[in-house]
Amino acid sequence: MVAHRQEIVPWQTIRDRFQDGLIVGNGGSMAVDARFGYRSLYAAASDYGRLSPEVQEVFARFQTQDFELVLRRLWQAQLVNVALGIAHGPVEQAYLQVRSALIETIQAIHVTYEEASPSLIPIAEFLRQFRIVVSLNYDLIIYWAAMRGNQVFGNWFKDGFGPIRFSENWRRLQEPYGAPGATLYFYAHGNLALARTGTGHEIKILAQEQSDLLATVLRRWTEGQAVPLFVCEGTSAQKREAISTSGYLQEVADGPLCELGDSLVIYGWAMGEQEDHLLSTLRRSPPDRIAVSVHGNDHAYIDHVQRRLRSFALSELSFFVADSPGCWNQPGPDHEAEG
Repeated sequence: MVAHRQEIVPWQTIRDRFQDGLIVGNGGSMAVDARFGYRSLYAAASDYGRLSPEVQEVFARFQTQDFELVLRRLWQAQLVNVALGIAHGPVEQAYLQVRSALIETIQAIHVTYEEASPSLIPIAEFLRQFRIVVSLNYDLIIYWAAMRGNQVFGNWFKDGFGPIRFSENWRRLQEPYGAPGATLYFYAHGNLALARTGTGHEIKILAQEQSDLLATVLRRWTEGQAVPLFVCEGTSAQKREAISTSGYLQEVADGPLCELGDSLVIYGWAMGEQEDHLLSTLRRSPPDRIAVSVHGNDHAYIDHVQRRLRSFALSELSFFVADSPGCWNQPGPDHEAEG
């Protein structure tokens, strides 16, 4: 007997049943540009020749490949040295080398605003179907799409930040204001636009023009004004530990990720073992139905998803074509072309 193959449907056929929560993984970024396809920033830095033997040794000592973790610990060590009046030495040099490797790697693989621009309005149109969006990506794609969307749709997209800092009263932002609806978006693993200051505050980096945001972020790092707040490498346990050190990341884990609603859409998320902590968080308040994007005709991925979600008591598990009309960066029938 031939086993029944799971049907993969166009997004438009199921979208009306899935308008509560959305989780976006690296597949979303890769759909915009293949340069985001690196399995890790560490791997990209290695391929681009940014990791000197000294930098590699620093990562080895910390038993990680997470730039954010290494930079944060070296930065803290520098602050201790300053407090104790210890002259600059190997710690400062290691910090500068790791920071340079990260900046040069980001510059090599991150698209510019102009390169991403054709995708931004379609992505905004896709995102605004949902109440809550959680991004797992460090890049600026969703931030740019939300800002571009607000120029077109009014004050629709909100990230919970005030002028700079995150508000613990983010739930009140679900009430529409300045637009007929509202979509809240968060970063479960942080983002390039987020940073820690020397005083320990977690802030959002701003730029006068969105096209200048990436350059502004890298300049703030270069000038030593802040260190990045994003977690994009490591095991699930290492990511969980990094999340626990951040007020913002812990708030996202305890708040939005537990309040995605009855229906959940998953776009471009591989659901690997290194993200078990996210599945554990979702189980605290599990959705009733889930729809998952599929690239190509990847039934091996479907089998993987079904195994990973086996513990969820779902009334529906659907799979939809990742590049079907109206899905992510693919214009739909109601697409608003830019004039």
